Parts: sequence; structure tokens; C-alpha cells
Amino acid sequence: TMAREAVVSTQSTGGSTTTLPDTTEELTAYIQRLSEERDGIQRQIDVHTTTLKREGNVGMNGALIDEEQYPRSDIDLVAVRTARSQVICLTNDMRDVMGKVEEALTKLHENTRTGTGAQIPPVPVAAVPCRPPFLRVNGVLPGSPADEAGLQDGDLICQLGSLHKDNFSRLADVAEVVRLGVNKAVPLKIKRGDATFTRALKPRTWTGRGVLGCNVVELTQ
Repeated sequence: TMAREAVVSTQSTGGSTTTLPDTTEELTAYIQRLSEERDGIQRQIDVHTTTLKREGNVGMNGALIDEEQYPRSDIDLVAVRTARSQVICLTNDMRDVMGKVEEALTKLHENTRTGTGAQIPPVPVAAVPCRPPFLRVNGVLPGSPADEAGLQDGDLICQLGSLHKDNFSRLADVAEVVRLGVNKAVPLKIKRGDATFTRALKPRTWTGRGVLGCNVVELTQ
């Protein structure tokens, strides 16, 4: 018997070509695999984030020298530098995976619009528990990157890239994640009512102000 070959289509992303399954069933399975990969990457990021928190809560930008310009003796400098490097690499890996998820979701919606696929099944939600939200979305402008990512006023952000409630300290952290994510797929996990969604947000220049087209405000206790 002849093995059935999956029909695939290709999309070009940033100079590289991604081969996508063509049927709804295959696309759904593909998204599921990417979701599992994404969750594994996130668990690794969490491990290194815990290290940075344990070492004086230095985070990604805290000073590694003291007031006299000597290396700090109260933290493990090698562990901090290693953790920071790993977070950067893993965050890039996360963006790549989320970019693939976004492409697959686009293809899935195209199948539905053209009648080539069945009704779109629910997009898999991360297997790991969702962190508590720490930001609220306000003022999503039509046609903006935030609008294209499916954000709505009142959405609660549980995670933005590698940023979440446990390592967030100020809105400047958000600005830094957005700055580093311009023209890239930044993984985003939002809560809307009782539902949790995973999206890929691409900060970019558009016809409006800023690179998001929305405001975010810090949630207060």
C-alpha cells in the first residue's frame, strides 16, 4: 500500500520558508506540537528567571558591580550571566515558535474562509498553568498590530514575551520587551473572562502612533 503524503503549502517568513500542512486536521496537530514546544521553552525560561530572582533579584538589567566598581560579591556572577544568556536565547526560540503558530493559524483561517477545511477547533492553550495577569489592555486602535493580534479593550495580559507577574517590576519592562520585539512575533498570553488565549503580537511601524496601537496599564491589587 502507498503511504498517504500530506499536502503542504509554503510561506516565506523573514527570508526563510516554512512548510505548512494543508488540511485542518494536520494543521491542528501541527499547532498542538508547536504549543508543546512553546511550553517546554517557557519552563526553561522560568528556571533561569528563578535563578535571577534568587541572586539578589537582579533580573536582566540589574548591576553586577558595586558602588566601588568591583564585581559584586553577594551574588553568583557566573550563574547570573549564564541565566541572562539563556533567557535571551530561549526568548528568541519562543518568538520563532510563535511565528510558526501565527502562520499556521492564518492558514487554518484561510481554509475556513475558502471552504477547504472543517470548522476550526479550539487553539490549544498552554499545558502549564496560566500565571496571574499583571497588565490590562486599553484603547486598541483599528488596524493596529494589537488589533491584528486579536487584542480587545479590557483583556488581561498574563505574559508578554518572557515578562510575567513574577518578574515584572515597572512599565519600563514592557517598553523594553516591545522594543526588542519590533518586527518579530512576541508570544502573548491573555485572559478574557474565563478563557485564556495565546497570541503572537508583532510590534511594528503602522499608520498610527507607536508600534502597538494600544495602551497597557499595570494591574493594582
